[in-house]
Parts: sequence; C-alpha cells; structure tokens
Amino acid sequence: EVPDMEVAMNFFISLGGKEGSEVDGARVVQIGASQLRLVPSRKDLAAWPGQFYIWVEDSKAALSSCQAFQKSSGREVIQEVHHIKEEGAADTIILHDPAGQNLFVVNQAPVGGMAKTMRSVLPGTDQVSNALALVGLTHPIAQGQAGGVVRFYSHFLGASVSKTKQGYAVDFSLGKALHQTLTFVEDGDGGETSGEKLAEVCLYVVSMEKLKAAYEKCSEAGLVEAPWEEVEKSREFCFSRCPDPTDQKIVLELRHRLRAPEHQEWPLPKDLPTRAVFSS
Repeated sequence: EVPDMEVAMNFFISLGGKEGSEVDGARVVQIGASQLRLVPSRKDLAAWPGQFYIWVEDSKAALSSCQAFQKSSGREVIQEVHHIKEEGAADTIILHDPAGQNLFVVNQAPVGGMAKTMRSVLPGTDQVSNALALVGLTHPIAQGQAGGVVRFYSHFLGASVSKTKQGYAVDFSLGKALHQTLTFVEDGDGGETSGEKLAEVCLYVVSMEKLKAAYEKCSEAGLVEAPWEEVEKSREFCFSRCPDPTDQKIVLELRHRLRAPEHQEWPLPKDLPTRAVFSS
C-alpha cells in the first residue's frame, strides 16, 4: 500500500528492481524470483509491518542509484550506509521507502559465484537487474506468541522453522539458488492492525499435493474461505487467522495467499531448476 505510486515505483527501480506486468490493479516490482505488489492507499489494506532484506549484485551501483533518486525526488530515503571493507563500498545500506512506512536493508550478495547461482533460476530478461533477491522479511508479533506462531506454521503448512538472533524464521527454499525467510520478532504489541486492515503475503508450496494437505488442515480448523473444488481449479487458497494448534487461540492475523506451482502467476519458467513439482 503506497500513497504515491510513481514515486514508489521509481524508488524500487532505483534499488535494482524491475517493473513487471500489472496484476489485478496492482503495480508489480520484480526482485529476483519474488514480487512486491503495490496498490494505492486503501482503507482495507495495510503496509507490511516489518523490514525487508534485499541482496544486490553491486552495492556501489545500488547506493549511487538511491542517491540519484534522492536528488531527483527530494525524498530522503537513505538512513545509514555502513562501510566495512573498503572506502566507497557499501556493505549495508539502510533505506526508508519514500512514504516512511518500511525499512529496507540492502546487502551485496556473498562472493564466490552466489550471484551467478541466484540468477540461474531467473528468466533471461531478469538477469540484467542489479537486485538479486528478496532474501528475508520480518514481522512483529506480540510478546509470548512465538511458540504458537512456530506451531502454526509447522502444523498447518508443514513449514520448517528455525531460531535466529532476531526471532523465529520460517524457511523457504526454491533450491540451491535461493533461500528465503519470514522471521517473526516478539516486539511489544506485535504491530497489530485493527479491523480488516491486514498486510498480505503470497507463498508457494512445493506441489499441488502439499497445497491439498495444507488446505485440509486449515479447513478442519475453519480457516479457509473457499471450497476445495474452487481451490483445485484456481491452485490457491487464502486465510487470515493463524491459531496455535494446541489450544486454537489466534496468535497471528496476517493475510496469507497459498499457491501451488501450477498457479497461472508462477513467476518463473517451469523448466528452470527449482524444487517445484508440477503435475503431469
């Protein structure tokens, strides 16, 4: 959700993202294999409440581009720049988006062929952008809710969750070319939103079989919004309430859109080397 669409698009392009085809009225920013979908500010949508972590191939180029964006737009987006190894090299760039809603932590990808490996799962036209991947997101949760959130993702979605310095990270792996995390951080009121104003995340499971298994568990708990016949056709289902399976208490409210690789908006060519299993 952004208040000024053109300024927001220019900001993400300065980060090395590429503009994709519009989807359902949303402007699309392609960052490696991931997408950010931007919509004009609306009362029923919320900004993402946490931080974004992005890897780029050339951090010097990213910093220069962001500086140029600041100059042309008059928006102060660069918050901090950390130089560790050599003068002029930007090891970490911390940015605020133009609306001041989110923090973006930008790092140069590790050396040793990592950039080439990450590009191996991208279409040819995306292999020229500086931004390689959205490698992580954080989301605040209320104090004492981490255990319930971990159990939710493990039980209902079959996800792997690991303890990190920041919090608890739900692990996603496209294969050797890309590993991503969604990390939940206990922090005060957890960045709660009121009413129907929820942020949304779209996740892909490995196969249609895994989508059905997740659907059945979510359906048993009364979380789903559509019958299986519709889900089987569309290759996706949605839910917003996340209960702890031990007592059914809601520990997180976050709009989820869960998809199988056969979904029509799968962002990568099907013949590229990933863990996705496509039905024959």
